[in-house]
Amino acid sequence: MKRAIAAALLLAAACSPSRRETAASPSATVGAAAVSAVVETASAPSPRLSDPRWLAGRDEDPAELMRLAAAEGAAGLLAGFEDGGETATVALRALPYADDAEAALGRLGQATVVAQSAQRGAVLEAILAIAGQPRRSREAIDPEGARACGEALISLAARADAARDERALAVSAARALAEKGYADARRIPGDLDPK
Repeated sequence: MKRAIAAALLLAAACSPSRRETAASPSATVGAAAVSAVVETASAPSPRLSDPRWLAGRDEDPAELMRLAAAEGAAGLLAGFEDGGETATVALRALPYADDAEAALGRLGQATVVAQSAQRGAVLEAILAIAGQPRRSREAIDPEGARACGEALISLAARADAARDERALAVSAARALAEKGYADARRIPGDLDPK
């Protein structure tokens, strides 16, 4: 997929009718170098596949996940999440242990919308673990991202076509975010609540 995007960028740059540059012109050289870097990046395997900390996190040992979270922080763990596969699973398990885990809520909220059902449950569990943590006596890291996550959770909780267990996780996580002021509790569906 990344190679196809890089090839499309290269083709688009080469066929652009608005630019009449030669290969010797500076911007043409920079453009070709940038596309070449994208192709190299796309074909290079993730360093997390051989990183001992990431490999140790596969065992689900909380101590190893805490060490990984301390070393990577939310940004590094989100980069691992973007790798997909088992690395993404490790990242989701480690995120709640990150000191700045709230910074990941915006991206995780987006993932609930686009993730396949197999991964959506793990994403929702990570959001719930992060949202359910006690409020810290510090300034919020990414309040806009947390609010966007709350909106995504409310939307998922209201979807009739979503799996019941996913809707229940979305409701619980949205309520945890509402307690911190990141979601409107009145908009969270209550049809799954015990009668």
